[in-house]
Amino acid sequence: MGETALHRATLSDNEETAIFLILQGANVNEKDEDGHSALHTAALYNHIDTVKLLISHGANINKKNEIGETALHNAVENNSKETIEFLISHGANVNENDDGRTVLHIAALQNYKETAEFLISHGVNINEKDKYERTALHYAVINNNIETAEVLISHGANINEKNADGETLLHIASTSNYKEIIQHLISHGANSV
Repeated sequence: MGETALHRATLSDNEETAIFLILQGANVNEKDEDGHSALHTAALYNHIDTVKLLISHGANINKKNEIGETALHNAVENNSKETIEFLISHGANVNENDDGRTVLHIAALQNYKETAEFLISHGVNINEKDKYERTALHYAVINNNIETAEVLISHGANINEKNADGETLLHIASTSNYKEIIQHLISHGANSV
């Protein structure tokens, strides 16, 4: 099945049409061909009023799409702070994952330092591993995202964690010659072996 009329109204941030469709019986949890609900779409594009409308009409806040992402994953991908805060305050699970990849992994990958701090303050598992046994700190180091790496380290991320290939963060940083991250890791006690 393709997009519903509600998906289209959500994509164009047309709240009036979305309300009309919901009142006419549109299913707020209906998925499109990619498994996205209207809430996924609204969260992805930071259409906060539509996010609020959908949740107030029973949208499943933790519903996953075909690749395991929730609306919170979509909001974090675009660093939509207001939507992130609203979703979490209304019960979004910060530890929900797709193959182990949590919203913190996304924030670390994109170098969204403030979002990472917000997620940590709301109980995200800082050392959760994805299917390749990479933590959020691995994502930050792989992408040379120093600021987010510092946030993760300061909140207790395991700096000696190994990925599925047995590589430590120091190995990864050394391979890419990320000198500043190497210095931070060593100064915080990373094993050099």
